[in-house]
Amino acid sequence: MRDRRCDKIHELPSGAAKAEDVSRRSLLRWSAFLAAGGVATLVPASIASAATSGTPGQKETTTYKGTAPFGFDQWISIELDIPAGVQRISVSYSFEPQTSPSLPGTWNNVMDIGILGPTEFRGYSGSARKEFTLSAADATPGYVPGPIQQGKWSIILGPMVAELKGMGWQVDVTLDYGDPLPATTPYDVLPASIPNTGWGWYRGDLHMHTVHSDSQRTVDERVADALAADLDFIAISDHNTNAAGVSWRGNIPKRMLVINAEEVTTRHGHWLAVGIPQGDWIDWRYKPSDGKFDANVQRVRGLGGLVIAAHPMTPAFGSAWEFGLGLDKIDAMEVWNGAPGSGTRPWTGDDELNLIAWHLLLCAGKRVPGLGNSDAHSLGDGLVGTPQNVVCAKTLSMAALLDAIRRGRLYVAESSQVTVDFTASARGTSAGPGETLPLGFFDAVDVVAKISGAPNTVATLVTEWGVMASIQIDAGGSGVLRWRGWGKASMFARVDVRRMEPSWSVLSQMVAFTNPIWFYGTPTVSDPNVPAIRLRGHATPEIPFGTSGTSERALPGITHYTERFAAACVSLATPPPPGRKTALTIGDDQHLYLTVMRWNGMWAEWLQVPNPGGAADLKFQTADLAGMPDGTTQYLATGMDGILYHQTGDASMPGRLGQFSGFQPVPGTDGSPTWRAAKVAAEGMPDGTTQVLTYRLDGSLYHNIRRTDGSWVGWTRLAGYSVTPAFAGTALSMVGMSDGSSQILAIGLDGLVYHQIRYPDGRFTGFRQVQGIKGPTMAASSVDIALDTYYRQNSVRVAAVGQDGNVWYVTRMADGSWNDWQQATTSTSKGFPYARVVITPGDAWGNKYVALSTL
Repeated sequence: MRDRRCDKIHELPSGAAKAEDVSRRSLLRWSAFLAAGGVATLVPASIASAATSGTPGQKETTTYKGTAPFGFDQWISIELDIPAGVQRISVSYSFEPQTSPSLPGTWNNVMDIGILGPTEFRGYSGSARKEFTLSAADATPGYVPGPIQQGKWSIILGPMVAELKGMGWQVDVTLDYGDPLPATTPYDVLPASIPNTGWGWYRGDLHMHTVHSDSQRTVDERVADALAADLDFIAISDHNTNAAGVSWRGNIPKRMLVINAEEVTTRHGHWLAVGIPQGDWIDWRYKPSDGKFDANVQRVRGLGGLVIAAHPMTPAFGSAWEFGLGLDKIDAMEVWNGAPGSGTRPWTGDDELNLIAWHLLLCAGKRVPGLGNSDAHSLGDGLVGTPQNVVCAKTLSMAALLDAIRRGRLYVAESSQVTVDFTASARGTSAGPGETLPLGFFDAVDVVAKISGAPNTVATLVTEWGVMASIQIDAGGSGVLRWRGWGKASMFARVDVRRMEPSWSVLSQMVAFTNPIWFYGTPTVSDPNVPAIRLRGHATPEIPFGTSGTSERALPGITHYTERFAAACVSLATPPPPGRKTALTIGDDQHLYLTVMRWNGMWAEWLQVPNPGGAADLKFQTADLAGMPDGTTQYLATGMDGILYHQTGDASMPGRLGQFSGFQPVPGTDGSPTWRAAKVAAEGMPDGTTQVLTYRLDGSLYHNIRRTDGSWVGWTRLAGYSVTPAFAGTALSMVGMSDGSSQILAIGLDGLVYHQIRYPDGRFTGFRQVQGIKGPTMAASSVDIALDTYYRQNSVRVAAVGQDGNVWYVTRMADGSWNDWQQATTSTSKGFPYARVVITPGDAWGNKYVALSTL
């Protein structure tokens, strides 16, 4: 054996990272520091070549050694000159074990390995194997059998080094000389379609692994797994290798379509190249800044394949997606990845983050289809078909399936038992997932989801404005979710089906989600037909809203040239002096706007509320404000990433930016600097504190108090109705009482209205159902609560949008009794139903106001 020591590490000609380029996050800045100090340097240097010739029966082993610096974004190439007569190449490697604990949040010492021939890719095994061999007759799984060509070969090493001192490594290459070995038989070509199939819903899994990467399952076993899951198609997508695609010999299934694929596993995110020809290979050695990702995307698309971002929000080095999620970058996004689960609980926090990121893309109008795949490795870490894509295609063929997936014509389900028939209809025309339903502005659209095979679940209908409707599905497993929308006010609608867990500490499990049905675009404020925020007031509480003595008018637009303000939600507050109303809303551009109504009923011009840190591109999904006894106003808003922000302002003269203290993140629990929420409600209390309610991103309802000195008491999770440990819902509201108590209203996931009281000493009464219009419960899509000054101390007025789209109101008396519900508006008289209602306390003249934002 010859020992050739490598004093310097060879850099890949294709642009491997130098040591000073290794850093990509703050945790890795140490590597740049070390490189600058000269501790480790990557420079181009040729590593010694192997022997120039040999005789049959001879074996020759060459050892290569080196040291890789701290970091994970680096590739090393060992160049080999393979002479004529070599019939087999065998490679083994080792590296120094880790002797010190990893830095928090980083990785352990790892080494990936692969090999390139003179003209073609010959295999990759990552860190799954410490040795491999290949020849014309056979090859280790993950590697491609074939003749050993004379010429330049390259062994590719991918060290991930956790220790600041670096990591030593050694590679032993053995060349076997001899007579030519018999070649393997040619691989079978995968069929492009399954005969005698037509339009239908086809179930499949596009992400799974075999022995050719980091699984113990063979391709035959994967086929058996998929057939057992009742799948119609699969794609085997091993890490950075094409070996599985060229391994089919007499074992292609007859009634299930197999699609060739590769999981391109870069150090900046993983992606699936689905539908590429057998034998093709997609390189993985690049980063976002060098532009090679875009070239590979175009290559895959040119080959007829799809580019799918795999588990993009996984918070692990190398897995987190950094290449961008626009349609110019990817064709689809893997929202649900089943691998981290156990088969019985496959939906994880990573999937929840994926769902949030995907939903934000949809809200931005980016029609990126959402997928679900098992990412199955071993039997214990994910089952094939859990989850699965249910695709509407004109035939069971690769071309038809990939086209349908590209268009989003699919939903995702946890198993073959779950079905979701999701449609939207208007003017005699209907559409399904991934399709666009043409709508006029005042067209009613009826959205229906028929769900089966999902016992004991909750189905919710979601638009860019949040949850619009929900139903509970009992043990029978079937239910119908219905919602009526209006015109183009919603950009899209989609459905989630979840299994709510009994413990608050366990994430609710996804059972199915659909891709959206699109309704064209969002309204613009310049469109004279846009349904606007309308303010309705009445002179005395005895006169119902909507009868004589009332008035209704649209709030003015942002400029003098627009007569109305288009928005999906509005919040009102009544800080002193008497008669002043402050309105906060999120415009159709998802920025915050503020205006004030004076004592004479005139509205000031709208002011765009400055974003945190002056960020021009920050957009919001929900907001509320609270009027305080000292005349100031507390503003709370959640960004599209869910982070909750707070600031104090004096809105008596909008237009002066100095009136705002500046948005700051609200602290979370256990020292976390931020709190993430889906919805927020705030209320100013007589003692100058502010009480805040939020639905956290896990769906649970939490309460917090901001003290007068600006500090926060801390978040408290509210118990659910009856024996449910946590309350989850779709809407929330709160009012402060003169005795220091507060009353809370919320709509649960069952669509019913619930009420409870928080006493000044911090005790909660627990949620109770609010009586309905004609029955024991009240179903609503929006609800708000305010003091009722007509009935004096500790009486409250409640307004709600009922299932009929009309606004209803009721009074809760000081003794805890409730009056009967009264209708406040008639949607048919206005040509559209109301989406949200906000009620404020009476003013000095006994007037009360309801803000009606419409869809």
